[in-house]
Amino acid sequence: MIRPPSSPPSPAMESSRRPASRRPAGQRGQSLVEVALFLPVLIVIVLATVDLGRVYLGFVSLNNIARIGANFAAQNPDAWRGTGNSAQQARYRQLMGRDADGLNCVLPNPLPAPTFLDPAPNSYNIGSRVRVTLNCTFRLFTPLLSNIIGDGAGNLPVGTSATFVIRFGSPDLGPVGGGGSPPATPSPTPTPSPTPSDDDDDDDDPSESEPPASATPVPPEVTFYGTPTSIDSYGGGAPGSPGESQIVGIPNLSATFSNTTSGSRSACLWNFGDGSVSTSCSNSVSHTYTSRATYDVSLTVDGGVLVRPSYALVGCKVPAFSGVRVNSASSDWVAAGFSAGNLTTQSGVGNYRIGYQSLAGGLVNPPGGCSDASVVVGP
Repeated sequence: MIRPPSSPPSPAMESSRRPASRRPAGQRGQSLVEVALFLPVLIVIVLATVDLGRVYLGFVSLNNIARIGANFAAQNPDAWRGTGNSAQQARYRQLMGRDADGLNCVLPNPLPAPTFLDPAPNSYNIGSRVRVTLNCTFRLFTPLLSNIIGDGAGNLPVGTSATFVIRFGSPDLGPVGGGGSPPATPSPTPTPSPTPSDDDDDDDDPSESEPPASATPVPPEVTFYGTPTSIDSYGGGAPGSPGESQIVGIPNLSATFSNTTSGSRSACLWNFGDGSVSTSCSNSVSHTYTSRATYDVSLTVDGGVLVRPSYALVGCKVPAFSGVRVNSASSDWVAAGFSAGNLTTQSGVGNYRIGYQSLAGGLVNPPGGCSDASVVVGP
């Protein structure tokens, strides 16, 4: 029996028998070219995003620095009145400079003074306004971003300002406070004239006259003032100093008290109001307050007394929330000495980093004090 010749396999059958081949070399080369073209673009986009984030966080910090300066100027307007007070002005720049540490921005040196917005003679009165304006230059490391929003040379000028209402002083520019007044000095007791006796037979003999009565000693007019020496403190100082009516700070507030009572001093007693006393009659004594409270300070010298009520105030310092996660805000607020219920968080995405706060970080003894001060934080 003769079999017919078998027909050759069809192309479909032949392809099904072939093992699966890898991607052709041409397609692999095309993918490498696409990656090579897209990778630089992706890197530029990532770097630009990081650069924009640096600028945003820097702007938030710059705004916070301006608020610190404006708040200090609102509490110490006399530091710039007339000839000014160089110590208070240095303190103003010191507080702002601390928050500027690590800021990727070139600030003016020295930092600009505040601007009092209301016309004279009300420029420094309670209720007037003071503004701090800051301009700085950020350094960008993305050339594309520098050409779009910068000056093309890697610099991006940024500015901000903060305006506060003056809350220290008096409406009529008169003296404020003074820490109490010394008690009225008693008038000396007049010495009665000797009355001649009718029974004295020798009235003309001067040796028979009565000796004059001794005058009552007049207590001295006691004067003293205190000057804080801690970093986070202000106020006090000699008469005429800005904020002389009260020393303000946070726990471990150190102060030097100067005894300016004139004349000799045979017996002295300092009472610092926290249970501590000193019998030193030297020109100055030092004392440290460790607990948050308000303290009366008094000095007795040879029977004369001066009491300064509520002269030392140990309060709280507002923490700086910039860059802190919102879930940690409440614990930081309470650890600084404030009430947990007085912190409000704005809505945001997840456990966001805080970029806004209604009270400036570093502010000592904010309105309301430790018990009633409130703050709002947000992204």
